[in-house]
This record gives sequence, structure tokens and C-alpha cells, in this order.
Amino acid sequence: MINPLKKILPVLLLFVIVAGESRVVMAQELELREICYLDYRTDFASLLEKNKDSLFPSSSTLGAMHFYRGLSYLERSMFPEAIQDFRIARTDSSVSRTFCNFYIGVAFMRLNQSDSILKICSEALTVPVSQLKNPAFWQDAPVTQDYIFSGYLIGTNEALNNLTDTNLIEACLSFGTKDRDFLEAYINYGVWNFQNGHYNKTIDLYKHALDLKPGYDSAILLCMGYVYRLAGDPDQSMKAYILLKSRYPRFAEGYNNRGCLYAYLENNGKALSTLTIAIRKDRALLDALCNRGLVYLKLKKYNQAFDDFSDAIRIDSKFADAYYYRGFARKAMGDLVGSISDYTRAIDLKK
Repeated sequence: MINPLKKILPVLLLFVIVAGESRVVMAQELELREICYLDYRTDFASLLEKNKDSLFPSSSTLGAMHFYRGLSYLERSMFPEAIQDFRIARTDSSVSRTFCNFYIGVAFMRLNQSDSILKICSEALTVPVSQLKNPAFWQDAPVTQDYIFSGYLIGTNEALNNLTDTNLIEACLSFGTKDRDFLEAYINYGVWNFQNGHYNKTIDLYKHALDLKPGYDSAILLCMGYVYRLAGDPDQSMKAYILLKSRYPRFAEGYNNRGCLYAYLENNGKALSTLTIAIRKDRALLDALCNRGLVYLKLKKYNQAFDDFSDAIRIDSKFADAYYYRGFARKAMGDLVGSISDYTRAIDLKK
């Protein structure tokens, strides 16, 4: 199962309240809230699906039983128990030692035990940890499944827990994509490139991931639409969102992002109508409510903006941005006391 994390990503709209006047002029940056579901994958569920014929042993040995139970423990987030079973299972010649080591590494990753990840990779490859932490080592490493898994585990672990050695992260995540069928390698290397502003590279990696698993395309298409916009290609961004709509007509987040793109293109009428569809499809989608409120605010429709921000607050009373933006609407409507109250609440929630 995919358990993605949502990122809030910016489209810039400019406006500020002029002191003493109930109107808005272009001056201050505010952000629309686009949604991207892709984040670093640490469950590796697609490996089980891809290798279901070759991975699972046909025998009923004790090692095989430990391996199967270890997988179940892993899916139940019972990581110490999973590690123990995989360690036993890898002593059985009928069980893949490569996958046992890999899933031990996955369990350590979920436990945030960085040193243990390096240790299990060192054991799997019979290579000292010091070499594994050298980016140059991965340039000429053998392209075997053990090295692919180890490089990928180390790269993902470093990206999640230790951002200081960017060269090592780049080398390891890139090495993982030497297995052209390794979906998680392309997802995570794409996330890394996205975070570093390499948008065209991100698009190429996501395209490959989309080819590998078309059933996962809702999340990929959603993020590709956003990344295309950042890369300066709004036409391709719109095509991604239109394709997303045709495949997933009930996917509210897609309408939210497409509404943001319309706003970015200064088509405010389309932005409002598309964001309204997103809200209709998911009335609890705070991002769409906030975004429509921002478009209303830009259009000086302060009552409608106030209502959208208030609806968002009713859904989530700790939604700091909604209080902040409602403060603008209140000030424009002449309610200075109310605006101060909203700004104060936003400040308190952001602390």
C-alpha cells in the first residue's frame, strides 16, 4: 500500500492590504497550496509484487517459514521481530539471502537505525563501511542485486536522516536506478532531484516510474503536473492534469492542482470553477478551500474569501494559514480587531 506524505508547494500570488483602506494592491507574496503525494518510499511493497514468483521459496523449510513470517511482521510494523526472522531465514539455502539482507535493512530504516543499515549492507557485500560511505566507490561498483539494494538503502537512509553528504546520496540513489525495474529507486531518486531543483531530471525519473507501474499513476501524474510548471512548461503541466482527470475523475487533489495552475496563468475564472469542483469532490480538502479563498482575495471578493478561510478553520481549528489569510480578508472588510485576532492565532499556531 502506498502511504505517501503530502507536500505543500507554492504558486505565487501578490497582494497586500493598504493601511487605512479596504482594498488590495499587488505587493506581497502569498502562496497557493499545490499537493504532491510522492515522498521517499521505505515500504518497498512493489518488490514483493515484482518478485512473487522468484522470491518466494517453494519448499516448506524452517527458513522459508521464518522468511514468510518476517514479511508479515514487516507489514505489521513489527520490525525487531521481522529482523530476527530474516536473520534466521538467510541461513537456509532455499531462501534468498539477498532479499533477507535487504528486508533487514528496510526494517532498520523504519526503526531509524542508520548505523545498522550500513552494517547490514557491509555484511551483505563484505565491504567495509568506510568504503560504502565513499561516493567514489559507487561509480565502479558491480551492478548486482546486492549492490543495487545496498546502494539504494544507504542513499535513502542518508536522504532521510543525514543531508550533509549530498555526494553520497546522489551516488547511491543514482546507482539504485541501474536496475531498470526498481520502481522505488526511480521514485526516491526523483524526490531527491525535486528537492534539489533538478526538475527536468525529476520529470524523466517520474516518467520511467509511470511506465513501470501504471496503476500508481495518480500520485505520479499529480506531481509531474506540478514539476512541469516549475520547469517552466505550463502546457505539459496542464496535459498531466487533464490526463489525471480522465483517468481519475473523482481525484479532488488533481482539480486542486489544476485550479492552482489556472491561477498561475491568470485565468482566475477557470481557477475558481476548478477549485470549486475540488471542494465539491472533497469538502474536507483544506488546500482547495484555502486556494479558492486566496483567488477570491486577489479578486477583492472579501466576503467569499472570508467564508472559505472560515470553512477551513471549522474543519481544522489549528490550520494556521487559514487564520493568517482570513486576517487579510477581515482587514480589507474594515474589521481590524478581527484581523489582529486572526494574525495572533496564526502566530501562536506557527510557534
